Amino acid sequence: MRPFHHPHLQGLEVWQGIARHATLDQLRHNKPVYFAGLDEFLSELHAGSAQTAAGDPLAPAAGFERLLLAGGDAAEAAAALRWPNHLAAPGAFALRAGAETIWREQGWRNPIAIDLGQTRLKILTPHDSRAIERDEAHLPFGPRALPEAKGRARLRDWLHSHLPAEYDGVLLALPNAIDATGAAESSTYPGLYGPVEPLFDDLFANAPVIYGNDAILTARGYPPANHEKTLLLTLGFGVGAALWY
Repeated sequence: MRPFHHPHLQGLEVWQGIARHATLDQLRHNKPVYFAGLDEFLSELHAGSAQTAAGDPLAPAAGFERLLLAGGDAAEAAAALRWPNHLAAPGAFALRAGAETIWREQGWRNPIAIDLGQTRLKILTPHDSRAIERDEAHLPFGPRALPEAKGRARLRDWLHSHLPAEYDGVLLALPNAIDATGAAESSTYPGLYGPVEPLFDDLFANAPVIYGNDAILTARGYPPANHEKTLLLTLGFGVGAALWY
């Protein structure tokens, strides 16, 4: 297994971005307020004054020239935002263009992509896309909702039960920030944090595996045509971001 890297692409932790005296994550249950807050946050992000509750670095996004929207809430957000935007990939399978780009770069002939969303698992192949809903009773929300070992075992079993019989490469998109050492920061899945390789070690039948943050892997499918600084937002359970620079 190895983490995905691209010299002109980086992730941004915006889900805790501050808008209207709250975080974007706290606003997301009220769509009109959420989109209005996101609009304000984007203006501050462009101006270089945006902040997150955790103090995440956002300065690289200042002055972004293009905004792309992807994910299940992308179409609704595109219509609601005042900030100029382009609808890149609406719907549950926003990862497909990025997955297909990486599959080609790797020369895989029978690949799969696994997009572990916060509420659904998506499995993509060159010819098929399917989504499986998360069972909250089996995999409850909260990184410590179950003992670590039990949470990891249940997650592995869930993934394994939906893998195809044969594949020659795996792209694994995770709902976590991935640090420079290849470790995942926390997510809503019990036990899904820390070094990624030990989490999944022998799960993928000895096929090569590339893993990364879902927003970054999605953005790989939408490189800027004229080298514009481009911000891609993934809008679904929450909001993720990746920046072309």
